[in-house]
Amino acid sequence: MSVRFDAHTYASERDYASLDVRAREVLDCWFGTPGSSEYGTDRKCWFKRNNAFDAMLRDRFGALIAAALAHDLDGWLKTPLGSLTLVIVLDQFTRNCARHSARMYDGDAQAVRIARRMIEDGSDGLLPTVYHRAFAYIPFEHDETLEGQREGVRLYTLLEAQGLDPSYARSAIRHAKVIERFGRFPHRNALLGRQSTDEEVAFLREPGSSF
Repeated sequence: MSVRFDAHTYASERDYASLDVRAREVLDCWFGTPGSSEYGTDRKCWFKRNNAFDAMLRDRFGALIAAALAHDLDGWLKTPLGSLTLVIVLDQFTRNCARHSARMYDGDAQAVRIARRMIEDGSDGLLPTVYHRAFAYIPFEHDETLEGQREGVRLYTLLEAQGLDPSYARSAIRHAKVIERFGRFPHRNALLGRQSTDEEVAFLREPGSSF
């Protein structure tokens, strides 16, 4: 059965049609093509480490990541879906395509700014599904500030009430607890050249200490 856009987001349909073809390719790759069986669903490829998937993203979108980091795609910020596309490129594609290197985090600051802007102007509410909104909010989960973490927990709790899988809110809470305890994510220390404290070293020996 095909998945339709939510009734209140007709604007999203027009937004999608008006996007740069490269932005549509990003959205189709990540969420599935509108109307397809996978569209609007929780896709396993998002959080499962897969070398072939990462290689595909590097091949298709590596140049796009560089352009986004250089602010060459800021024109996409004019629409809700365009803004979301930039968040995905800056926050998600960077992690897939530069896995196990400090470059994973190069787009985080830009992604958080875009996410905050979407909350402030209400454009997050014009996205077509709860999973689109989930990825608009994920920069807060990756933010190494307590303010950002609390915002992520708030937003994912709201989305859970609207039908988002509860695992997203649970993940946000786990991330927030690490920031509350350490003020940063200890598992990033080695890649970023930061010295870990004794407490962080002990924590990193625990299962589930890295995200």
